[in-house]
Amino acid sequence: MSYVNTVTGLPTTFREVRLANPGVSFPSVATNELLAAWNVAPLVVQADPTFNPLTEKLVPGAPVFGTEWTITKVVVALSAEEAAAAVKTQNDKDDEATLKSDGQVLALLLARPTQINNYIDANVSNLAEAKDVLKILARAVAVLAKETL
Repeated sequence: MSYVNTVTGLPTTFREVRLANPGVSFPSVATNELLAAWNVAPLVVQADPTFNPLTEKLVPGAPVFGTEWTITKVVVALSAEEAAAAVKTQNDKDDEATLKSDGQVLALLLARPTQINNYIDANVSNLAEAKDVLKILARAVAVLAKETL
């Protein structure tokens, strides 16, 4: 269990209470009532609420004081700049995952120049096949460009 010093608002432990009061004989297990006498309360951290990370973010909420201190988080809207950055980050992640799962792109990125020449010589004999190879090449260039930008 986590605890908080109700005077300072800082996290603490039963061990720290005992060390700060060497002249006091504490039981091996502290009750909440005993800790309250030493300005210590149980600290409860609520589970994060669900939110859409493309449009919202979590911020600390006001703590709830009582026999337990409860820490909450609140969902707030992202600013326009934060939302644009979140969308860009998500799009980049999606693009990277798609490209890295593309076997043709991976084969091209890992191929030696001679292997690439041999592949083109064996698989490109008309415009449609050339377009297919150009599409693979364009996806490979996209991967490399994202890594260097």
